[in-house]
Amino acid sequence: MAVESKRKQNEPLNVFLRRFTEQVKRSGVINEYKNKQFYTKEKSQELKKKNALQKKKRGEKLSFLRKAGKVK
Repeated sequence: MAVESKRKQNEPLNVFLRRFTEQVKRSGVINEYKNKQFYTKEKSQELKKKNALQKKKRGEKLSFLRKAGKVK
């Protein structure tokens, strides 16, 4: 997904650069590159469930401590 842009006749450089950067932003090239920059392995279903349960338990414990007045 390449972005091509040619400078128009008698077009100032700053106008051309602004137009080019807008084209790059709209095309999504930068976001695509940033997403592919680092490889992240997918978590297994079992690990996702385990993490969700831990998060739920932490939330319940925190809400209990808030109700008890020990944590603000």
